[in-house]
Amino acid sequence: MARLLPRRTDATRIHYFPASPGSRAVFLAEARSKKEMRQIRDLFDMVGRLAQVVPVSHGTVMAYGVQVHGDTSIFEKIEWLLKTQFFFSVVERNFSDVTYDLVRSLCEDSQSQLVELPNCGICASVDPFPTRATVELKDVEEPLHLAYCAKCASKYAEEAEDEFIRGLVSRDRRRVRVPRDVEVVVMPEIVEERPEWESEDLAIAI
Repeated sequence: MARLLPRRTDATRIHYFPASPGSRAVFLAEARSKKEMRQIRDLFDMVGRLAQVVPVSHGTVMAYGVQVHGDTSIFEKIEWLLKTQFFFSVVERNFSDVTYDLVRSLCEDSQSQLVELPNCGICASVDPFPTRATVELKDVEEPLHLAYCAKCASKYAEEAEDEFIRGLVSRDRRRVRVPRDVEVVVMPEIVEERPEWESEDLAIAI
């Protein structure tokens, strides 16, 4: 749940963590034993070496959000593995509130645990791969950690990164006042370089 501030408070500095655009899918499988749970975890640990992976639920119902940049053929490979190795699986080629509600419903029916994912500070939608910001506030010791979904981020897109993130934070439901000259620190994206042989071997394994 969003932490509301007791009053409108000025931002003194914003650390902006850009989101990486890409194609998304949600993979869900029913694990009928601890062995199958381990197999599913191992599969998505491997996928995480080739793409961005975020767990969505744990337990009998195991779901993962996956985002790739460029070639989406890995989605077909994951889907094939799940459908051939597990009794029940579902694939959604996107991530939306409808998809999240489906996972939530299946978790409730099976007593599985839903992972708490970031909610957009503007529309409250869940997004596993959001645009993020950490906002330092005047007279408030603890900074705010904010997130914005892809839809809102694209809706309010600006060419200048500092104007873009100031605009998102100023629209946030947490009532932050954003001065026009507030400092914006753009955090560099951390990209792990992988040797070509490693990516090829993993692709073959999947």
